[in-house]
Amino acid sequence: MKTKSEKLPTLFLLIYAVPMLVSYSIYLFLENTRLSHSQQWLSEGILTQDDVNSISQTGRWTTISESAFLILFVIAFIFVMYQFQKKPLKHFLIFNAALFIGIAVISYVVSLASSMPIGNSVQPVIIPAFLLVALCIYTLWKTRNGK
Repeated sequence: MKTKSEKLPTLFLLIYAVPMLVSYSIYLFLENTRLSHSQQWLSEGILTQDDVNSISQTGRWTTISESAFLILFVIAFIFVMYQFQKKPLKHFLIFNAALFIGIAVISYVVSLASSMPIGNSVQPVIIPAFLLVALCIYTLWKTRNGK
């Protein structure tokens, strides 16, 4: 497979980053809403079936936005793996590492500013971060064994 370019196109990174940040923002909003509503309803003492359904529906939407974050990462991951080699792959690793660190900082700030635990706010990044580490290990292995 030939290298298409020595650098990932900036347009690709922008198109990738915007939906990732949008899906993460939606996740944060829904998760915070779900937690605040459940705390409010629990403080009232009695939950109606409508309250339970509302919490459940918000939980489903939260799961969908979290899944969208993972799916976007996997699609970009596969695209970069099959379209590019070496340097663009390194750019993808570095860009995602910076993106995930930025999201971790945002998660920390959100956890300080709201009642949402940091674990809940960083949850969508966990699986992509493990996949990113696996990609890094694969890249190192391929570089060492490819020479």
